[in-house]
Amino acid sequence: MAVLSGFEYDIFISYRHNDNLDGWVTDFVQNLEKELRSTLKDSLTIYFDKNPHDGLLETHNVDKSLEGKLKCLIFIPIISQTYCDPKSFAWQHEFVAFNKLAKEDQFGRDIKLSNGNVASRILPIKIHDLDVEDKSLLESEIGGVLRAIDFIYKEAGVNRPLKPTDSKTDNQNKTDYRNQVNKVANAIKEIINSLKNPVTHTTRITNDQPAITKPTRSRIPIIASFIFVLLTLAAYFIYQQLTANNEQPAQPDKSIAVLPFVDMSPGKDQEYLGDGIAEDIITQLSRIKELKVIARTSSFQFKGEKIDLRDLGEKLNVSTVLEGSIMKSGNRVRITAQLINVSDGVHIWSERYDKDMDDIFAIQDQISKAISDKMKISLLGNKNEGIKKTTTNPEAFENYLRGKQVLQPGKGREAMPFFERAIQLDSNYADAYAGLASAYFFNWQMSRSKQAEHMLPLAQKVLELNPASERSHEILYTIYGSMKWEWKLAEEEYQKYMAIRPIPGTGHALSRADVMGDVKGGIEEMKIGLVADPINKTNLRLIGRLYAMDQQFVKAKEMINKAIQIDPYFTLGYRSLAHVNILEGDYTAALENLKKTETLDPEIMTIDLRIWALIKANRVKEAQEVYVANISSLKQRPDVGETSLAKIEFWLGHIDEGFRLLEIALQEKESDIQTIRFNPQYDVVRDLPRFKEFVKKVPFPPNNL
Repeated sequence: MAVLSGFEYDIFISYRHNDNLDGWVTDFVQNLEKELRSTLKDSLTIYFDKNPHDGLLETHNVDKSLEGKLKCLIFIPIISQTYCDPKSFAWQHEFVAFNKLAKEDQFGRDIKLSNGNVASRILPIKIHDLDVEDKSLLESEIGGVLRAIDFIYKEAGVNRPLKPTDSKTDNQNKTDYRNQVNKVANAIKEIINSLKNPVTHTTRITNDQPAITKPTRSRIPIIASFIFVLLTLAAYFIYQQLTANNEQPAQPDKSIAVLPFVDMSPGKDQEYLGDGIAEDIITQLSRIKELKVIARTSSFQFKGEKIDLRDLGEKLNVSTVLEGSIMKSGNRVRITAQLINVSDGVHIWSERYDKDMDDIFAIQDQISKAISDKMKISLLGNKNEGIKKTTTNPEAFENYLRGKQVLQPGKGREAMPFFERAIQLDSNYADAYAGLASAYFFNWQMSRSKQAEHMLPLAQKVLELNPASERSHEILYTIYGSMKWEWKLAEEEYQKYMAIRPIPGTGHALSRADVMGDVKGGIEEMKIGLVADPINKTNLRLIGRLYAMDQQFVKAKEMINKAIQIDPYFTLGYRSLAHVNILEGDYTAALENLKKTETLDPEIMTIDLRIWALIKANRVKEAQEVYVANISSLKQRPDVGETSLAKIEFWLGHIDEGFRLLEIALQEKESDIQTIRFNPQYDVVRDLPRFKEFVKKVPFPPNNL
């Protein structure tokens, strides 16, 4: 019998019999029983079908057979590569059945622990990394993100259960079998103690509306007296603590990462909506000055990956994580959200929302405001002012999110139709104008075409529609600075941007170093930005380049290698390493890194650095051969500007041609012209009188900006 009356067992172990052919499940149960005896005073009963032939079969009366056995306090499924199968007995008649029964009994499936956190009576043990569809099936059934205790041994190409004899140092997951068993036992103890001594006798916590039990009239005076005594004792205890220590209770760390919401829809076609919800929450929370919020670029790095929350918290340097899921079926959508403490994986807050898709903005507003409220109450203790939307047109909103999903360097033209359609549907949609301006900017980055004339009216429209947004000032700073060279206006817009969102922009930091020559100042600005965006591979690469300009080559390579660790296929990372190698004089390493770059992406621009490295290594003949073989194709590439061609001509001694190209670049306002005073790639002509005269013609920003 269970420790609580009305239940047959304390623990029910559910598994596929194929996962116990080598006795793994049997050994686990035996080790768990030993650990429980040293963890709890109570002797717990465990239902475990040790003999497959004695187990429940499909021919048996399932309801009657399971009526007693499934009436347990804690359900432990052994989640394997084969467990999540709707056709399997363990899944349908044990996991799904218990999930339904637990929601309907006197405690509910999810219970409040003594520390105020919430735990599920389903305690999953995971022995394999799961396929995406299996994980989706699990999370769809439980209505939230899967939180399991892992017993997985991981090496390259290996995905098997962790065994007692496995070495922690050999296992990529760095988990120890005995420690994991102890975690299970402690989790069971916490749940059992909370069930025996409920935090409240009136509320049952489930994913549905709380069910409140009203006390009878005869018990009210007794309950009221009891509550009064408790409150008196609590007040006295708090007073004693505060007067003894003469200090306020410690506040939790005010830092959070919002992960992309997982698309659990049957068609897997709602990713854009899940991303949009998460990004909206990031934007709203980022306006709270007291709260450190990790930028989208870093928090979305973990999209689709399995990662331990402790590792995530360490990588992003945050104490809490918000994660969630979205599932759409027909015209209905279910969205779940959980606020989790990364140190122990405990849920601080969780909620589920079920709405019709016809009312998409009610969903978005309700989720964003509720999560923001809960976050600020949990972390800051003050109220949220609410979320303001910039459109009320669902189709416009959908097109905007699809444009955001596509938008990235080199994909500006692909994103444009979505933003344009959003504007057609709602001519007052500020975010859509900002998105379209960003698409034009990416076109400008990747080609020689002029885009500022398109961007300027869009940015002004954003400012008109939403004066409180930093987006318009960010776009205007880019136009006036990078594109039009109107430095005073650029600086004014940048200061307006910083007044709203005081995190230095990457472009400003690079301009400070490359254009003004203040390399150390640029590095410091980049470092501030990395606090909120610590694993942004692009920014890690760029700060590495600035360290190289400052002759800090070890630090430069460290930062760029961090970017490559985040993304081993990051071609620009290997190109930047080659740049650093050339500056430090290691030309062999530079050529090797350029070869890696070309192997990963044959289309990426490497000819310029290859010629530079060969010239610096006194391999002039090879450099000339590379030039002859590639110069024609380089001139046809829309992403290769005159400055890039000019530098190649200078390195090969074609001085007149180099200056001819610089004159064209100056006329077309190529951004690289602004770097010629401090860019080491121009060192070969820096002392020439002709170069000094050319520099005088460039309208650099004044030193007082």
